[in-house]
Amino acid sequence: MEEIIRQIKNQQEINFLNVKDQILMADMETVFDGENHSRYIFHYLHSLDRFFINPCDYVYEGEKLFGIPENLSAIDPSRQGYVNDPSIVISKNQLLDYLDYVHKKINVYFDRLTAAELLETPAGCEYSRLELILAQFRHLMWHVGLSSGITFSTKNEWNKFTGLTRLNLKLFGTEK
Repeated sequence: MEEIIRQIKNQQEINFLNVKDQILMADMETVFDGENHSRYIFHYLHSLDRFFINPCDYVYEGEKLFGIPENLSAIDPSRQGYVNDPSIVISKNQLLDYLDYVHKKINVYFDRLTAAELLETPAGCEYSRLELILAQFRHLMWHVGLSSGITFSTKNEWNKFTGLTRLNLKLFGTEK
C-alpha cells in the first residue's frame, strides 16, 4: 500500500474508533432538536457508506442487512423521505453492525486505492476521490462532536476521544 493511502487509512481507523466509542456510550433514545440520538448516529454512518467512495454508484444495503430504512438518515425536515418520529430508535446493535459493515467496505476500498487515483473523479461524480474522503472526515467529526455533546448533556460525562496516534489496538477484530 502506498504511504499516502496508508496514512489516510490509519486516520480513518481512528475515526472509526471514535465512532464505535460514541455508539457504545450514547443513549440512543435521547431527543435533541426533535430527533433521537440514534438517528444522528445513523445519519453520519450512512453518509460514510454513501459518500466516501462514490455517491453516484451507491446502493444502500442497510435495510436488507440490518433492518434500518435508509430514509431514517434524513434528519432535516426539508430532506426527501424525512420522518418526524422520535420514537423510532435504531438499536446500538444495529448501529454497531452497520458500522462494522461500513468499516469493512471502506477498508476494501483503501486496499485497492492508489495515490494517483486520489486526484481522479469516480465515474459520474464531480468530486475527486480525495475530496470525497476529506468531506467525509469533516462531516463525520462534526457529527461525532454533536453526538458527544448530546451524550454529555444526558450522562454528564464525555465519551472517550482518540486523537492523532499510532494505532496499536485491536479494532473491529483485526490487528492494527
